[in-house]
Amino acid sequence: MTKKNSKDVIEIFSNLKKALGAKPPIEKMYDEIRMMRFKIKPISGNISLLQFKNQRLIETLWSLGKLDEVFQREYRKLSVDQKEVFFRLFDSLYQQFQDQLNKTDINPEVKSNLPQVLEMEIFKEISTKKKVN
Repeated sequence: MTKKNSKDVIEIFSNLKKALGAKPPIEKMYDEIRMMRFKIKPISGNISLLQFKNQRLIETLWSLGKLDEVFQREYRKLSVDQKEVFFRLFDSLYQQFQDQLNKTDINPEVKSNLPQVLEMEIFKEISTKKKVN
């Protein structure tokens, strides 16, 4: 038996797919990404090779951010059974975006015989919202 105000997992993902399919203009996505508070931490390679205005990079980060927003908003509202299904669907979609991010050409202008390798960590800064007296 589901709670009266809990959403169906299929409905949540259907709405998410619609939102991801109706992407705003690239400039708006870029602005939204900045508001999502993503942080990029280089692990190895030359971070200066990264084109932060790369359309595929922006679209993928925006999609990951939207996916995270839905997860944060909906997960705790679901029943235990729904959480399991939700998490599997979420993880599958998350992996697709991770693969897309890994295949993004970080700087197509640099053509060399040596492969350009850049490893980085991308994470969202989470505020604790604690007030200090």
